[in-house]
Amino acid sequence: PIKDGEERAGERAQVLYGLDKISNLRFSHENPSVIKCYEDYLQKPLSDRSHKLLHTDQNTWELY
Repeated sequence: PIKDGEERAGERAQVLYGLDKISNLRFSHENPSVIKCYEDYLQKPLSDRSHKLLHTDQNTWELY
């Protein structure tokens, strides 16, 4: 949670980098689940289907 007047992004970043260093799976393109999703449904990176489902246009968002 973000608290007013309390900046903890640096601490959080250090923890995340530490977890990344010890992780067996560090890259999304090597993730077996991601690979299977592309093989079974998305076809390939930057295909029309993957682009339509995974990319967004922030200019078209409706903010409430």
